[in-house]
Amino acid sequence: MEPHSVQVIFQPMNRVVTVPAGIPLLAALRDAGIQIESICGGKGLCRKCRVILDKGQCGYLPQEGAHRMSPEEQARGYYYACQVRITSDCEFTIPVESRIDTPKILLSSRMDIGKILPAVTRYRIESPGSPDMPVSKRSLRLSGYSGPRPQVSEEMYRALLSCGAPAVATVSVSGEMPEIIRVEPEGSNSPLYGVAADLGTTTVVGCLVNLATGEIEETASTLNRQITYGEELITRIGYSGMRDGLATLQRAAAGSVREIISQLTGRAGIRPTDIADITVAANTVMNHLLCGIEPDYLEMANAPVPRRPILKKAAEIGLEAGPDTFVYCLPNVSRFVGGDAVGDVISSSMHTSSDLSLLIDMGTNGEIILGNSEWQASVSCASGPAFEGGGLTSGMRAMRGAIEHIRIDPVTSELTFDVIGNVPPRGICGSGIIDAAAEMVEAGILDFAGKLREGHPGVRRTTEGPAYLVVPAHLTGVNRDILITQRDIDYLMDSKAATCGGIAVLLKKYKIRPSDIRQVYLAGAFGTYADIRNIVRFGIIPDFVNANMQTIGNGSLSGAYAALVSQEYRKAAEEVAEKMVYIDLLVDNDFIEEYSAALYIPGRRELFPRYRPDTS
Repeated sequence: MEPHSVQVIFQPMNRVVTVPAGIPLLAALRDAGIQIESICGGKGLCRKCRVILDKGQCGYLPQEGAHRMSPEEQARGYYYACQVRITSDCEFTIPVESRIDTPKILLSSRMDIGKILPAVTRYRIESPGSPDMPVSKRSLRLSGYSGPRPQVSEEMYRALLSCGAPAVATVSVSGEMPEIIRVEPEGSNSPLYGVAADLGTTTVVGCLVNLATGEIEETASTLNRQITYGEELITRIGYSGMRDGLATLQRAAAGSVREIISQLTGRAGIRPTDIADITVAANTVMNHLLCGIEPDYLEMANAPVPRRPILKKAAEIGLEAGPDTFVYCLPNVSRFVGGDAVGDVISSSMHTSSDLSLLIDMGTNGEIILGNSEWQASVSCASGPAFEGGGLTSGMRAMRGAIEHIRIDPVTSELTFDVIGNVPPRGICGSGIIDAAAEMVEAGILDFAGKLREGHPGVRRTTEGPAYLVVPAHLTGVNRDILITQRDIDYLMDSKAATCGGIAVLLKKYKIRPSDIRQVYLAGAFGTYADIRNIVRFGIIPDFVNANMQTIGNGSLSGAYAALVSQEYRKAAEEVAEKMVYIDLLVDNDFIEEYSAALYIPGRRELFPRYRPDTS
């Protein structure tokens, strides 16, 4: 018997959807295209998917080990969306702290590419023939072209014959053999456009590029539509193994990139079919999910990962572009060091420098690369989303209402902060929580082992143990205290120890001291928005006393842009991926030792010669 349908209204967006009775509320939100915080992917562990039942009734969907709403919030009509089953017509409000909107997106740092030589170029057809006297594919000549004879599909051949003379052919060299992907009458063609995209676990950023000049004409950003299926990569790998899971996540990834293309082409006043080339920089899991490749083997330690770039036609994976446009995914290195990290390397130019360099990109997953022009070695660490504000009681992404910087007077313990958008605060983002942790140590609120000192005036007891009050409820935008709990600090300490431990393993393997490092490149939001001094004071990265610290912005997008406009950079990316050593921390004996040592603030004396903990 088919289940009857019920109607659900979501406020304040006034979205009405009709769904089968009995469906989980989180699934209904996904179907409605409403982005809601769900870091754990619906397991009832992250406590982020709060909703308020305004009208109607709903069923309870208990999950073993899941968190329960407090009695006070239950009385106010709060539920966790992942624990609700829709049984009748009802209306829910998505409170401000659960919504995902207006993210503070980091765009690319600019690069000096040098010679512009994209993989897609135009050539005048010397003798296109005519329907009455057609030229054969083999006798087709392109003015100024040199190289292997381009392949011509039957569709392109017919287009060529109907086009007449004079005509131009667009040739792509992305595939194993050059291929004509477009034929147009000469003089009627618009500029050749390409799109470079950074397909992140959380956000997607792209730019529209004139392939003739290399000029970036438009930029756009959106949130990855996979967010509601889980924020961590392991969670998404697990979801992909469920029935229709891979297809669902593939559509979500492609839909995110499609949204970027739509924004870019809409602003530029061109059609998606005008896009002749697309490059994507993404981590290994996201590359697999975008291209519809089963990622389950990536859960295995030391799993061998193909290091060649993944190449697909746009139409094959559901992207709107030219009918034969290629999508070039920068090559992966290992199960958790992907094309995004390779993009970081080529955009930093550490692969061409004799200086001993360290590149750090901390997001939901962390990538760390050590080396120079002769060699590179890498590790990845499960830093989790803590450095982006995820998984914390009052944590949130860097968007409007997020506390992004915190200062605590070490003498008076007076706290001041900055909020994105200058509005009442809703929570704390990654740069804010790093500031807070370092400042709390300095002010004596947090001891060297990462434990809150309960005798301190700012520390109070809660149902979850000790917590430090950042902003009282009446001064917030969510009518709830903004707190940093001991559980939050423990989570942050775990992320800090994983990151510092990963760096220490690389240094130890290659017998390198922190003082030997000459360049440190900090990629992504972690390096751009967080206070570098606090990153070191808290012990996330060692104290590189002789290094030049550089932030490179969105190195992943810069790498995708470089691969879009330069065949030389594509070659460099492929060479970097091919020769890079990967050390899997999951099975490395040194990592346990280094991780354990980093569970103190700041960490081992050899790594932090200028920062010593107060052990009193």
